[in-house]
Amino acid sequence: MALTLGVVCQFVQQTDPTPSMLYFTVDSAVLAAIIMAWRLVRGPADSVCGDRIRGAAVVGVVFSSLVYVTVIAPSSPSGTWFGAHDDAWARTATLLLHGGAPVLVVAEFLLSPYSLAATWREAALLAWWPATYLTVVGTLSWSGAATMPYLFLRPSQFGAVAVAAAVAGLFAVVVALGVALTATHRAVRRHRPTMGTR
Repeated sequence: MALTLGVVCQFVQQTDPTPSMLYFTVDSAVLAAIIMAWRLVRGPADSVCGDRIRGAAVVGVVFSSLVYVTVIAPSSPSGTWFGAHDDAWARTATLLLHGGAPVLVVAEFLLSPYSLAATWREAALLAWWPATYLTVVGTLSWSGAATMPYLFLRPSQFGAVAVAAAVAGLFAVVVALGVALTATHRAVRRHRPTMGTR
């Protein structure tokens, strides 16, 4: 619910002229919301492919929040989560997509079945989602059909070498998040029966 409401607020806000679907945060929220709705209707997917899609969506939501909190918000003109001219819709979208939704998505992930191992290889496979985003939006940006919404991913702003270094660093963070979330999931599921008997 928080994901869907956050996306709706982002679409109706009048502050930011950038098309909402160019943002990794919005795309990740849409993917995660679709997967959660699918699981409600059809039940948990009992497949490696299903778990990889779900894991990638969870990592995407957490990753976008982490980047926003540590990089984007502090470097904004206001230095905070909100711009001086943000309307109520934009502020609500920011709170939901970068604050509330990641917590709820992680909680749901940790308490639901998940079959993948907490290995670096499996975590690297979860990076398909950010890689897909970069490929699509990067191609649109390169062709002139759209503008990359993240300044640190624009070669025209920082140069190709700096952008390549940023992408490599972001990939490392995505993989580390994948390992951490999967390992935490296994620890929670292992101790959950014990917790329930106290």
